[in-house]
Amino acid sequence: MKALVSKLATALARWRTWIVNGLLALAVVLPEIANSPEILAIVPREWQRWFLAGVFLLNIWMRPRPAVLAGDPEVQAKKVAAK
Repeated sequence: MKALVSKLATALARWRTWIVNGLLALAVVLPEIANSPEILAIVPREWQRWFLAGVFLLNIWMRPRPAVLAGDPEVQAKKVAAK
């Protein structure tokens, strides 16, 4: 059970950008939540939800790989090289 929790925590740490931005994109696309036109006054109303979803996707694409954790080999190698 402890190994499963550890794997889940590691997966959440690595994919946190995707998880958070995915949830935020869903929240924006839902019509009852995205009902504040003053925020997006320059984007036509029919495109606002898709524009915001695209912004979140762009944010995800800017980070092309999972986050590096302290126990990863590349971090350990960098620590050894720095000594």
